[in-house]
Amino acid sequence: MIITDYYINQLTANERGVHMSIPKYQQIKQSLLYEINNGMFQPGDKFYSEAELKKKYNVSGITAIKALQCLTNEGYLVRYQGKGTYVSKARRGKIVKFSDIEKYRNAAERTEVIDIHVMKDPRIAAQLNLGENEEFYHIKRLRLVEDKPIIVQNSYVIKEFIKEEDAGDKEKFSSIYGKIREDFGIDLFQADSKEITEIVFPAPEEEGRLLGLTDKEPSAFTRRYTYLFDGRTIEYIEGYKRWDYFSIEIEPI
Repeated sequence: MIITDYYINQLTANERGVHMSIPKYQQIKQSLLYEINNGMFQPGDKFYSEAELKKKYNVSGITAIKALQCLTNEGYLVRYQGKGTYVSKARRGKIVKFSDIEKYRNAAERTEVIDIHVMKDPRIAAQLNLGENEEFYHIKRLRLVEDKPIIVQNSYVIKEFIKEEDAGDKEKFSSIYGKIREDFGIDLFQADSKEITEIVFPAPEEEGRLLGLTDKEPSAFTRRYTYLFDGRTIEYIEGYKRWDYFSIEIEPI
């Protein structure tokens, strides 16, 4: 009897009733996830094939494929055409401490607001969960350390949180979160957010020029979403950071 069989068999009669209302492929997915999270498979290990899952759980091929696809979509598995399915090496579901290491710690910093205006753009509107013809504010800022530009941030903020009468005064938006806290009493420093960073080469022409990058240098591109207490996206950022100022540290908690 394997661990997952034991785990499922320990359910009370009431729990079994709830369990049986869950689609079969979801039951299998949870059983497989239990195995992955409890060390029965290591990152990079070859995983069960469709045929093995059909036999193991006495289900159809369609059900087995759906269970595998769910775990693949959620990042726990990686499937290679003609090679099989493997446990992902990504730290999926692991709690870690993430640090953006500031190489310029204790150096003099300042932020220049380059532009602030209302705009429409279906691509950005989609990131803010707005209609494609809805307007929002674009605030472009440049962060400098010892007068050297290191980060360009394109912040897109939903209109209701930027006072129109203030939009002409760039200096008021050197700290967007500070301005929103002052005007609306909302502390976005404590809000939920999601951030995705990747290396791009080359940087867009304008951002590369502002950062002083050559066309042979990469940059760290970050997309960040900040959410209100009701789940709405209040701000979406596309930022570019000089590659030589980019460093992260990830360690287990």
